[in-house]
Amino acid sequence: MSACRSAAEIAAAVAGGESTALAETEAVLAQVAAREDSVKAWRFLDPDLARAKARAVDALPLKGPLAGVGVGLKDIIDTADLPTENGAGTDKGRQPTHDATAVKRLMAAGAVIIGKTVTTECAFLTPGETLNPHDPERTPGGSSMGSGAAVGGGMVPLALGSQTVGSVLRPASFCGAWAMKPTWGLVPRTGMMALSHILDHIGVYGRSAHDLALIVDALSGDDGRDPASYGTKPRSLAAGLSRKPVTKPRFVMLRDFAWPDLEPSSVDLFTDLADRLGAPVIDMPPIFDNIFDVAQDILGRDAAYNLSERWHTASELISPGLREWLVRGYSLSTDKYLTRIEAVQRMRMAFPAVIRDFDAAIAPVTAGEAPRDLRNTGNPKFCLTWTTIGVPAISVPALKGPACMPVGVQVIGHRGGDLETLRAAQWLGDELGAEMV
Repeated sequence: MSACRSAAEIAAAVAGGESTALAETEAVLAQVAAREDSVKAWRFLDPDLARAKARAVDALPLKGPLAGVGVGLKDIIDTADLPTENGAGTDKGRQPTHDATAVKRLMAAGAVIIGKTVTTECAFLTPGETLNPHDPERTPGGSSMGSGAAVGGGMVPLALGSQTVGSVLRPASFCGAWAMKPTWGLVPRTGMMALSHILDHIGVYGRSAHDLALIVDALSGDDGRDPASYGTKPRSLAAGLSRKPVTKPRFVMLRDFAWPDLEPSSVDLFTDLADRLGAPVIDMPPIFDNIFDVAQDILGRDAAYNLSERWHTASELISPGLREWLVRGYSLSTDKYLTRIEAVQRMRMAFPAVIRDFDAAIAPVTAGEAPRDLRNTGNPKFCLTWTTIGVPAISVPALKGPACMPVGVQVIGHRGGDLETLRAAQWLGDELGAEMV
């Protein structure tokens, strides 16, 4: 299977005059055309618009850090020149009038928006039509299924997704892509459909750790509109990543409430990995025991609030599964909701002590390989703890399951330690020979 070049390679070639944004965009569009019928990753594509954007980049005297790099956007991120339907029947034909902050920043960095990728309904449960690029009988994951499949399938070098539980890293693991959920608040969510203001993150896909660093650099920093990002400074992860650690990181393997759901083949994979890395295995402390119930209650209540207009005006267009969640959210008392938020804050405060003596942690991203069931986007539990406490987490496409399908390794870092987490993930990828198709 052929694939597009990495973002780092494209940006360097365009900046150095060895290529043009238009030529790189044509190459990406050719990959999309070759694979889209079998993967179905894209909701909206406008090749002529992408070409026009590329010509505008070529006309600039100074090239940005993502010059000519094609990007896919999960279809919950507002674009003024492409529809944003949030994967929902209630939002058919929705056309925003403004770009999301993330879109503005990507274009300012010279990136070329290729199109909008498929998402589940309101970035939640009901799958879209996307197929796994490595086996069409298997799920690509959810809810950022289109973005994960587009990058994992070699169509586009970069893509954006969102993660409220496990919706960026799970598709990455199933589709064999690199992906990162930065520290909560590092990337403003302004202009992205809200599911839970307590848990939502913008996440990124790429073809290497360096790709992830480049796009997070372009996206990071307070925009004055998302309270989660208040006071957050832009990062320079790509520059820091070039300074590789002299010795291997100190890893610990963390087991949380989801560990019993791990498939036997993955138990063996991760036990062997911990042994190979000399990583001690630690169970998460009791304060985290009820994190699943805490996060589910917060998600239900926040979703009921954020999706209330759809509920009141077009509930018949909402799937039964999502309606059940909204009813659950409406039924949660204010006292219990506030108690749950306090519990999350206490867990966030407790986590630094868990990995205090280590550079990064490792854990599964998923229960195993992508399920051979297109109605099931996979078990999201393995990302829930790290999403809920807001720490950076990266899926490294480093392992294979019994059917030779991708199995990601999750690298988890200290809150705010996005550079250190990326450096640990890059070292691990090099050590394990992580390669994308």
